[in-house]
Amino acid sequence: MAPATNKSRDLAILEGKATYFTGQPCIYGHLSERYVKGHLCIECHHTIHKDNDRTKYRNSDNTLLIQFNQRRNIAKKHGIPFTIDYDEIEQPEFCPVLGLKLNYKWGGVTGRNRDPSKATLDRVIPELGYVKGNVFVISWRANRLKNNMSIDELEKILNYIKGIKHG
Repeated sequence: MAPATNKSRDLAILEGKATYFTGQPCIYGHLSERYVKGHLCIECHHTIHKDNDRTKYRNSDNTLLIQFNQRRNIAKKHGIPFTIDYDEIEQPEFCPVLGLKLNYKWGGVTGRNRDPSKATLDRVIPELGYVKGNVFVISWRANRLKNNMSIDELEKILNYIKGIKHG
């Protein structure tokens, strides 16, 4: 199939095509068509789906860089500020919230069971985005518990639990 030169994604969708060409390289420098579904460059898609690369990722001692790149792409897509560099993120041995020894490896997700100690990126104040002083590494469990809860909501939950235990 010849590249759909200078065809926008919207036009490709209207024409029922699976790919489109932006004329711009992806973040990894590939100058190739992209899939309409997911916006992923075809070369990146082939790289991700090679068994060797998947195994390499799963056997990696530190998958935080992959998370970082994924979050950067999502932030760009949704207009969320992203001004930090990967090297600016401290990678502690223990979760600063729950004290769990952090797991920087793949994490072995099976169904809904995730490793609670899996290292994840957290925005302390989600609205600020990925900016210096707002992004930290905490455990998946702490990040899940925190989610997008406000301090007021957390205090209400804490007061509720304290009320039941003392009531």
